[in-house]
Amino acid sequence: MRRFAVSLAVGALTLAGVGWMARPASSAPGPQEVVTRTVRPGDNVWSFATSITPQGEDVTKNVDRIMQINNMSSPNLRVGDRILIPSDD
Repeated sequence: MRRFAVSLAVGALTLAGVGWMARPASSAPGPQEVVTRTVRPGDNVWSFATSITPQGEDVTKNVDRIMQINNMSSPNLRVGDRILIPSDD
């Protein structure tokens, strides 16, 4: 019975250790330079993202960055909104 209890304890500790090691790294991004833009008629998140994406690179990555920086759950903008745009200069 004692051997079973020890085996059970070792197994539980092993699983706990594996679970702890499997967690993704959590590194908070550092400060980021941004510029503020006021949304005008015809502006959308895609157009802002396109303006900062080097030719040939994936625009969707910058769409995601803009939405994250502005705490947006939807890409919808209204004329007059102020939006932060990453500036990697």
